[in-house]
Amino acid sequence: MEIRDLYGLALAVVGPDELAAEPWTRAPEHIDVVRLPEPPAGALPAGFVRKPASVTWAAELGADEESFLARLDRRGRRDIRRSRERARDAGLRQVTEEPVSEATLDAFLGLYEERVGDMRFGVPFALGYRDAVLHGPEKFFGVFAWEGDELVGGTLVLERPGADTAVLRFSAVSAKWRKASLARALYTAAMDVARAKGYRWATLGNEPNLLGHLTRPGLLVFKTDLGFAAVPAQDFADPQLTDEADLILSLAALDDPTLILGYADQEDPADRRLAGYLIREAPVDAAVYTVPFLTAMHQRRPGGASR
Repeated sequence: MEIRDLYGLALAVVGPDELAAEPWTRAPEHIDVVRLPEPPAGALPAGFVRKPASVTWAAELGADEESFLARLDRRGRRDIRRSRERARDAGLRQVTEEPVSEATLDAFLGLYEERVGDMRFGVPFALGYRDAVLHGPEKFFGVFAWEGDELVGGTLVLERPGADTAVLRFSAVSAKWRKASLARALYTAAMDVARAKGYRWATLGNEPNLLGHLTRPGLLVFKTDLGFAAVPAQDFADPQLTDEADLILSLAALDDPTLILGYADQEDPADRRLAGYLIREAPVDAAVYTVPFLTAMHQRRPGGASR
């Protein structure tokens, strides 16, 4: 067993031959999560959730925005409409840049870094992409919102023509406009640009499958309302990615609740359907996290207990 610090999370990585001995129960160090990479087929010890290590949030863009929005439920369409109305009524100026200028990119990265700094375990991944956005070889475009001379939101999009996909790679909005849900207007505008370029798919990239650490459980509903569904990343974006199994022992470094998108059938690797696994101290209203692409929503306490 190897204990690692994963962005503030005490992660114990174990192998299949260690499962029976349960070394994490005798470790002197605090452990938040026990992780088994590439778990073998068949039943796992109680509490472990077999899952894709990463998920891809994907949406088929369709022929036009009208048909895309028609696929959303009433709440999703309403929230997008309200986001656009707020931006319009405030006189925000929406600009698409292709290529993204250095000045706009630096303003965006400053806003992005500020927003990440507000997170419990925020990691400013976008800062490492500055040269790639400006100089390639991959191609990016951006959709930005300005309030006067102030950049108040933006989305950087990576084009992947070989995969027929536009990846909405990084996004940030100011604190004021986050409350007004400006991100919805920016995402849908970026998808409209991608659609006009002829892309079939839009994705929100690959995301570590532990909502409650670097990302929040509430993003499940936000992204679903925008028309995206989570799929195992190795089935869509990156065949080199694999499965893993997690046992959450403590929520000290995680949200309560924390959400895992695990396989609906925990023993059959051919069944790629996903279900939700909420890890929480006290029961929560599972309806808050119910979305169409999940087969069920299970609740467990840290350590694996179902009550």
